[in-house]
Formats: sequence, structure tokens, C-alpha cells
Amino acid sequence: MDDEKPIALGGDRRRATLGLLLLNANREVATSKLLDALWDIEETPTTARKILQNAVRGLRVMFAEHTRGDTRPPALLTCTHGYQLQVDPEQVDMFRFHRLARTGRAELAAGRPAAAAATLRQVLSLWRGRALADLVESGHSWSELTALQNARLDVMEDYYEAELANGRHQAVLGELEAMVAAEPLRERACHQLMLALYRSGRQADALAVYRRVRSRLAEQLGLEPGRELRLLQHAILVHDPSIAAPAGPGRPVVILGRRPEAEHRVRPVPRPVQLVPPAAAGGRSRVSAVLIRADFGGGGRGSDVGEALERTATTVREEVERFGGMVAGSTGSVTLALFRPASPREDGADRTAERAVHAAMALRQRISPGLPHGERPALRMAVTTGEIPIRPRESFLEPLPVDGALLADCEWLLQLAEDREIVVCDRTRTLTRSAIRYGREGGPRRRWTVEGRCRRPSAPAGPFDRGPELDVLSSLLERVRHRARPHLVLVLGAPGIGKSPLLAEFERRVENAATVRLGPGGPVTTPDLAGLTEHRPLVVFADDLHLADNAVLELVEDLLDPPAPMPLLVVAAARPELFRRRPGWGAAQRHASRMTLEPVALDPLVEAPEGPELPRLCHAAG
Repeated sequence: MDDEKPIALGGDRRRATLGLLLLNANREVATSKLLDALWDIEETPTTARKILQNAVRGLRVMFAEHTRGDTRPPALLTCTHGYQLQVDPEQVDMFRFHRLARTGRAELAAGRPAAAAATLRQVLSLWRGRALADLVESGHSWSELTALQNARLDVMEDYYEAELANGRHQAVLGELEAMVAAEPLRERACHQLMLALYRSGRQADALAVYRRVRSRLAEQLGLEPGRELRLLQHAILVHDPSIAAPAGPGRPVVILGRRPEAEHRVRPVPRPVQLVPPAAAGGRSRVSAVLIRADFGGGGRGSDVGEALERTATTVREEVERFGGMVAGSTGSVTLALFRPASPREDGADRTAERAVHAAMALRQRISPGLPHGERPALRMAVTTGEIPIRPRESFLEPLPVDGALLADCEWLLQLAEDREIVVCDRTRTLTRSAIRYGREGGPRRRWTVEGRCRRPSAPAGPFDRGPELDVLSSLLERVRHRARPHLVLVLGAPGIGKSPLLAEFERRVENAATVRLGPGGPVTTPDLAGLTEHRPLVVFADDLHLADNAVLELVEDLLDPPAPMPLLVVAAARPELFRRRPGWGAAQRHASRMTLEPVALDPLVEAPEGPELPRLCHAAG
């Protein structure tokens, strides 16, 4: 440029020579490198050196003709091995770009995002299109050009980082979408776009960005997204407060915690799951996470896909809650479910993981199993189990925090799953292998997959089989869960008939309810049970009821007449002499059953009776 007027440079060889020298300004460029840049090896003419010398001579003449007195003119020097173009760095946008970019990054690293955004915005304003666009269109492709273009993209990402830190996600959303469309494999830009979309209330779109970049990485490079991108996806799934937009000047300060003096401050609505770092003190509790993904594809209409997703989400929630879990997050085709111990006694009984796997198996059976392959969703599920910290003062029924590593492992397993597969981690398999049958898939994506239930996962070896009685108790528990109405089952039998083992076995099999043992002193009251049944059904076990005093018997009757609906099942065992002492006990209860045990020796492989035979095992009290 000469006084803002363009200068004609001449032919393609002269422009290419100047372009390469400018990209390496103030550095010697070997003649061989210039020749390779101007011609392909196969097309290099015998007069190539002469053509290059003519181009250099023409550039020197041009510099001499457009010299200005107030600036230092460029000097094109001949060196030992080639040429060097000496210029004033302040006269070349490329040098100013690199200098200001370093300043902006330093401000961003120092925690001054507003100043960094202003500086980086100035840096990007130096660009007026692609560098040496005419040469690129002519077919020239140099490593220096690629490096310069990547440097620009890096600065754009730094600028978006600063603006996101300023809470200006809406202002940069359009630019981020355009950048990711042009550069779909840049994970940092995809991370920023996901964050901007999530903060703009577009959670489904944010997760769709993750799916697209993961698919492209796998197809083009055989890679999986990096850890940062995976953790962001999990944070979006569980609505982690750490990725919310930063508080602006007019936003209220949110105070978290349980100190009495902070109770009057503004607090968020509690959620069942929070993504938090591990606590430094307190106990540990086992939790199993199930990640469910049901993709309906893009072949149908948007309304049809939306309705299918809603039906699937409803089915997932029903099955998860049926097995005592909770849906922690559901966005689009992805749902996260969490299973925690149903009671303090279950925490060490390896039942949490078993309930999680059973829920996944039930979902596989319910979600569109009979539809043709082209109409049913691609269903994949993953189950992971781990231990998480409990705060020292946290009660057992309060929501549990979830470690991000557990969710990251679950998402990694989900990527290994094929259609209709349930993939589990090694710990889940170890905890549940007595109840669940697994297969080991080989090949490059080795994984443990769920094949089905073991024939008798929990029944102890021995001459007696109480499968029918256990099935009756399970069906009554399901009835209690659906109707939210208390029910009493009184198990009667002679000494040594197996009443206590039956109660213990059913307690071990309970999958979708909390459990409480009623001792001789009656340690629970109706208000206590109301709190326990807030989120799931409750089973109260009372053994040797014939030995209990009248106060305990009256307490059991009181449990069956609560002031409000309650999903409560009372399973009590007693000898017949109970009715010699209290002839009418339990007869006044509308929802009560008696189960009389007989000494039945069965082959261990005989299945439990089905259909009309089951109701005969119970008859109404009185």
C-alpha cells in the first residue's frame, strides 16, 4: 500500500515470492525453499532460478519507487543461501498481531477477562480476510500459512474464553457457531460453543454439539473427545452449578451451605444430584450410575421424534423409580439415573449395583422391543459403581454428591456399547455376578455386557425352596408401591419351618424400597416412617412377633393406619400361638394377608408357580 492505494505487484511468481518472504520477514529464506514454494517438484522448469532472480529484481525496483521519507523502506537482501526481507515490524500486521495476542493472553491469565477481551478484539480487527488469499486461491499451500491461520483461530478461542468469563455468551454465540461449523474438530471451540448454548438455555443443542464432534473424531481420526469435553457433557447432564454464567453486577449472590446464619440468604432449589469435588471428611457410600441413550435418528419428522423422546423419557423414569433410583438429568436422548442404598443396611450388601443393572435390563425390555429396526431407537446403556463421600452431618436420606470421575467412566463405557447392549464396569460386574449373567465382548472394544439374570441369583443352597412365597411378597410390594396403601403380611408356621430365613431372603431381594427391622422395643414410629417413605416404598420386618409384648403388637397395628397415604409393607413372622394370646390381632385391618408355611421339599430347579396358583398362598385375615 502507498498512501492507502494498492500497488500492482505483477505476476504470480513475484507475488508468491513476496508472500513467502513476508511470512519469514527478517529471516533468511533459502533459495531451494523459495523454488519449492513456487513450483511443484515435477513442474520445476530448468529456468526456475532465473525466474526467481527476476522476481527479486522486480520487487527491489518496486520498493525503490514507493519509498516514503518518514518510514524505513523494506530491504530485500541477498544472503549466502538465499534472500532476506528486512522490514519494520510495526509496518506488518502479522507482527502486531502476535505482539497484541501475547498481551491479551497475559491479561486473561491474570484474571482480567474484560481487558483481555478488549485487547483480543483489537487483535482480531487486524484481519481483513484470509492471509494471502489470492495465493491460496492460486494453489499455494505453505506451512507458514497454515501456522498463521491456526494462530488466528487460537486467538479467536482466547477471545471467546474472555467473553464467556465476562458473561457475554449471547454476544459470541453466533460467531462460535460459525467457527465450529468451519472447524468442527477444534475441541476447545466446541467446548466453548457447548457452554454458550447451555448458558443460553439450549441444553439439547449443547449436547448435540458433543455428539457431532465425537462422531467426527471417531470417523476421521479414530479418537474420542478429550477429558475436558467429556466432563463438560456430564456437567450439562447434571446441571452442575459450576458451569452457570458468572454473576454480573446486578445478580444476587447465591450462598450455599447449611450454617444457621446463612439460612436467610438466597439459595437455589435443591436438586437430587450435584457434581462436586470429593469431601475431605465423612464416610463413604456406594452409588451406581446408569447412563441411557436412545437415539431415534433424523429420518422422521421433528414432532414425531419429539413425541418418541417424551415417551422414552417417561418409560425411563418409571423403571428407574420402580427399582428405587432417581433420574438426575435428562436432555434429549440422554438420561442419567442414580441408585443409592435404599437403607443404611443395604450400603454393604451389594444391592445398589444389582438394582441399577436390573433397571437397565427392564428398560431394554420396555423400550420399543417389537418395532422394526428402522423405527425403534438405537438404545445403549452403561452402568458404573463407585464410592462417594458423605458429609459428616449429612443424614442418610439427603441427596448424595456425585464424583465427576464416576460420570466420566460411565460416559466412556457408553461409547463402547453397541445397539441394545448394557455395558458395565468391572466393579459392577464383580458386585452383581451372582445375580447377573455377563458376556465378555472381544475385539478392539473389549467390554462386559449384560446377558440376563442368573437362574437363581439369591436362593441359598438347601433342601427347601420358598420361591413361590418370595414371589407373592414381591407382588405385594409392587401393589403397595402403586397404590400407596399399607399392607400387612403375617407369615405363620411351626418352629423351624423357615419363617426367619424367608424374611431374611426377602429382605435381601428387596430392590425398590427401603427396609427397617422392628425390634422387640419397637424403635420406629409413624412420623419416622413418613420420612422414610417420602421417596420410595418401605418394608418393615418384624420377626418372632409371638414373643413381642402388647405395646409392639399395637405399634404394628398403628403403622397400618397412618394419617396419610403411605407405601408401606409390613412383613411379620410368628408362631400360631400368637392368636392364643391375641385371638383377634390383625383381623380389623382391611389390607392384611396371612401366609402359612408348610414343609415343602422341592427340586432346586422347579420354577415358582404362576397364574392362579399364586393367590392361593395368601388369604385375607379373618
